[in-house]
Amino acid sequence: MNCKESLRKIYEFLDGDLEKVSSAEIEVHINCCRHCWDRFEFEKQLKTLIKKSCCKEICPDTLRKRIEALLDKY
Repeated sequence: MNCKESLRKIYEFLDGDLEKVSSAEIEVHINCCRHCWDRFEFEKQLKTLIKKSCCKEICPDTLRKRIEALLDKY
């Protein structure tokens, strides 16, 4: 695993969407590479901040139904 590959998959890693093998490879790389570790920490903190900031309001049912209807078309 090199820097380019690990940074390309960093969001999947943070979301837990990678296979165990790929996830383990990224984790090993991040622990050995200061640049990728810094980027990983930044993205992790950013994701946490966004989650805290954006989850305070509840989507109205009417809006949710409109969005679901639009998604069903595709």
